[in-house]
Amino acid sequence: MLISRRNLLCAASAAPFMATIGPGRAQSAWTSTREVELVIPFGVGGGADLLARVIHKIMVDEKLVPVPIVLNNRPGGGGAVGLGYVTARKIGDPHTIIVVNGTTQITPILNPAAKTLSEVRPSMNVMLDDFLLFVKNDAPWNTAQEFVAAAKARPAKSMAFATGGTTDVMAITVFSKTTGTEFNVLNFNSGGEALTQLLGGHVQACMGNPLEFIGHLESKAVKALGVFRDTRFPALPNVPTMKEQGINAPNFQMWRGMATPRGTPDDAARYWEGIFQKVVATPAFKAYLKDNFASDAPIAGKAFEDFIAAQEKLYRDLLGKPAT
Repeated sequence: MLISRRNLLCAASAAPFMATIGPGRAQSAWTSTREVELVIPFGVGGGADLLARVIHKIMVDEKLVPVPIVLNNRPGGGGAVGLGYVTARKIGDPHTIIVVNGTTQITPILNPAAKTLSEVRPSMNVMLDDFLLFVKNDAPWNTAQEFVAAAKARPAKSMAFATGGTTDVMAITVFSKTTGTEFNVLNFNSGGEALTQLLGGHVQACMGNPLEFIGHLESKAVKALGVFRDTRFPALPNVPTMKEQGINAPNFQMWRGMATPRGTPDDAARYWEGIFQKVVATPAFKAYLKDNFASDAPIAGKAFEDFIAAQEKLYRDLLGKPAT
């Protein structure tokens, strides 16, 4: 069973689906007995939304959960609106699961009024994404160096980026500090909205993950000028790393995972950990990772909590915002 990201939104739009538990389901004293809500704290079409729809489709196709699963996009505020929704209505509810990622962690660092990941119980990290610098295919720049030179030749902040979340903003911040260049950063609710701004010619660039842009990269609507990693992607051999281009930017990745609300009972938390372990082990999920140049990175339970704590320190160090 393979999942094509091009028809994923259509395939998932028939939610909720009814499924029955297969013989290999997670072993737990608890099981779902009513409709499950999968909260996506970002807009349709972005990386978080696409991942959620992959996970949703696999749970249905593999008959991992015995009840309907309803997708609920709650975009806004770099994930803050979705986390706020869970905090206000879903604390302790084992029939709610939520997508979490680096953006939902960085948002409250930048905006102390936003809800933090203390409002959820981390279940499993499922993948890591790299960041690339994207421009329209007809843009006059063919390297990150050319892009930076053009930005420096213009008035400060006249070169605009569209972003779909605070992790994108931080990647741009790292790029800006490394190159000594100021950019105008325009925030939108998802990577999909940011891409629309780029394709419409309203901004000059986006900093995003492969899974959000790969279809448009393949169709030559956009081109990638550089990637924040030590080596080139084998499948994108013509996209150089930033370091190859003399831009000594640190490697930066987006983690993507799943969680349940704070206060979820232990047996229900174990149930969902088991479900997500089944999901990431499927050929469909492995194929999705390969198709979207993502790294397999299953980290569950306490190890996931420790990973999130380490990422918190990394983000704060990069942003110059130590914990108080």
